[in-house]
Amino acid sequence: MCLSADIGELPGQVKAAALVGVPKLIIFDCDGVLVQSEEITLSVLISMLNALASRDRLLDVTGFIEHFRGRKIADCLREAEQILKLTLDTEFEQRFRQQALEALTLSLKATEGMVEVLESLTVPYCVASSAPRNKIEHCLRISGLFSYFEGRIFSCYEVGRWKPDPLVFLTACDTYNVDVSDALVIEDSVTGIQAAVAANISVIGFGPTYRHSQLVAVGAVPITDIRELLTIFN
Repeated sequence: MCLSADIGELPGQVKAAALVGVPKLIIFDCDGVLVQSEEITLSVLISMLNALASRDRLLDVTGFIEHFRGRKIADCLREAEQILKLTLDTEFEQRFRQQALEALTLSLKATEGMVEVLESLTVPYCVASSAPRNKIEHCLRISGLFSYFEGRIFSCYEVGRWKPDPLVFLTACDTYNVDVSDALVIEDSVTGIQAAVAANISVIGFGPTYRHSQLVAVGAVPITDIRELLTIFN
């Protein structure tokens, strides 16, 4: 894999920074990259929202998983209130997070091939996520990945800005004293890719083939199997 390769020109396509040489820092997103949690948690969210909505305003689960993917939950809730024409009570987000954690505990697993990748990496790596730290740690613990990322966690809640703002990625680079030109982000969401592009960091878009055009359009080089990442080091 070459991150400067021609991956096809799409109308309105954003150009990401090209990686020159082997990266000195790899920054993983958590939900949808390290673990396959987005479908679990967003399915819970959409189910809870639809339970409160009128029958003629129900959210399509598949469509809104993609629409909400990688975004701050508070922003998703505000948009849902407008779409569904309802007002959520002040405890809704807390109830959602509790139900989502319960669902994750029952079903969450590490992305296939992720342990193989982490065991093979010879450069520093970390996780930078839009989720709160307690959720990141919970996901990493129940998926068996926490030992790989202990002390290597960056949360948007702690820097005070959320993707597509680039601050969480810039903070990771500053912490590791790595220039953005030497870093590489692995993301699955449009907002995460936009954050990497805004930081001028090369970015790989991880996801199934049917999502590749969407990932390419906002500036990522797409992969389907996380183990493809290791080809950079060959």
